[in-house]
Amino acid sequence: MGGMGSGARRAMNIGNVEDMLALDIRALRRLGVIQPGECIIDTLHWSIGGLSASSVRLRVDLSNIERGGTMTVSGNMPDGTISQNIAIDRVPSSLGGWRYYFLCPVTGRRCEVLYYTGGRFASRDAQRLSYAVQNMTDLSRARRKVAKLRRRLQGSGNIARPRGANRIDIVQRLRDAEFEAKTLYLDRLRNLAERSGSRRMPSERR
Repeated sequence: MGGMGSGARRAMNIGNVEDMLALDIRALRRLGVIQPGECIIDTLHWSIGGLSASSVRLRVDLSNIERGGTMTVSGNMPDGTISQNIAIDRVPSSLGGWRYYFLCPVTGRRCEVLYYTGGRFASRDAQRLSYAVQNMTDLSRARRKVAKLRRRLQGSGNIARPRGANRIDIVQRLRDAEFEAKTLYLDRLRNLAERSGSRRMPSERR
């Protein structure tokens, strides 16, 4: 019998994308690693909680992108060394210029992010990864929404606390989210009480 918080969907996945080291081609382009017509060699570092987690050497060759680009990833990963070649493709952008994509080494499909697990980088689908929110219950998602809105009200880092009409809007959304979370929690309690045969039903009174 499941307790409070049980009932989350069980997908055939091996983890969440939020927990994996990733290569994002959009971020690499902003960093200047993706340069059309050039071959760039650079080092990429990952950190978790401000501490170094891993680093790899990237060799991105787009010197002849018409024939296809390649990226070579080599270095030490948490579970061992890696030496992997990844193809790069480009397609015309509706805003002009080009958009660049990795070609997943497993599926061959275009993707902008590759995730590391099992000794290789590949797309989310190929690695059988899901987003954390996909495995949450309705109650977990409601509580997550409440926490997110509270953080927005408090401000954090370079994000200033909202003011004026924006703050009023967020406060109202927070109240609605808190009411939704409380309602779901009470519904869960009632369902558990019914399944257990309890005569005392939870109410909204504290």
